Amino acid sequence: MNNYKNFEVKDWVDDPGFRKWVYEGAQDAFWVTVLENTPSQVENMEQARKILLMVRGEVTDISEQELAARKSELLEFAAQEKQIRSWWRGRWFQAAAVLLITLGFGGYHWKRIFPAPYNAVLTQSGTSKIIEIINEHNEVKLVTLPDGSSVILKKAAKISFPEKFSADKREVVMSGEAFFEVQKDPVQPFYIYSGEMLTKVTGTSFSIKANAAEKQVQLVVKTGTVEISVNSSDKETKDNRLILNPNQLVTLNRESSALETRNVKEPVLINLPIESQYFTFKKTPVKEVFRMLELAYGVHINFDKQVTSQCNITASLGDEPVREKLQMICEVLDARFEMKDNAIIVYSEGCEK
Repeated sequence: MNNYKNFEVKDWVDDPGFRKWVYEGAQDAFWVTVLENTPSQVENMEQARKILLMVRGEVTDISEQELAARKSELLEFAAQEKQIRSWWRGRWFQAAAVLLITLGFGGYHWKRIFPAPYNAVLTQSGTSKIIEIINEHNEVKLVTLPDGSSVILKKAAKISFPEKFSADKREVVMSGEAFFEVQKDPVQPFYIYSGEMLTKVTGTSFSIKANAAEKQVQLVVKTGTVEISVNSSDKETKDNRLILNPNQLVTLNRESSALETRNVKEPVLINLPIESQYFTFKKTPVKEVFRMLELAYGVHINFDKQVTSQCNITASLGDEPVREKLQMICEVLDARFEMKDNAIIVYSEGCEK
């Protein structure tokens, strides 16, 4: 296997095997493995894939000389936008769209294959810094968003979001496989841009599977309701919306933009314990409660087992983000906690017998 870890966008564009995969879908399993083993290259691979599709368009007999010339111009635009810390790099795609029309590809192919990149969602978030997190490890990674929402990223998954959400909406961009617990806020809707799928919620829990190498995007609802639409510049496609309830799964076909739904017995999509785990406790020792939270969120909770040995929890916790769950538990224990990344420390003076 090549040393793909050091590849730049131009290297992916020029790689014969990668080009064959993009154009013909050859060796799917191999390239999925490459994606999993080099999560830091997901962005470069996606950008290269789009460049290759753009320069070829629907034309099958394009000459290598013309192909090389178009690649060169598109790569130049890509290099100019390198500093924009956003998955979709809005201005680069706008420039590429203009270039495509200039080169004679026409607007139809652009709109069908590359819907408007969320109007550069993250780069239009004002002066707020853009944060990007990629899980490069085999273990899941817990991410707490600015509003307190929880996101559990599987290996190679990526999420981008502003350091501070705007006043009227919360927007994130993600790829890969992740589980969301969104903080409830009806006046500030939460939007997730995952490939060609746009998800809108006000507070709920669900799983998303949006791998760049796959031909579909899927979402399954655990709690609450979720609104799904297709991110497309085509009005008819864009207006196609679905409302999903618990235990409903939607599949978006990336090629046809078709949405299909079905009911499932369990809201399990990406094989995480939390997908089928419910937090109902009745006089449950606190050490067992913390153990369940550790398993569900992939975190380590540090607490004094001897001091809390007499502490029990009776509560039914729903789809609240992990921080809110911890606050509820600590109120019962008259305790406090500190949280940093995947490490949590609970300070308690114990409970009366």
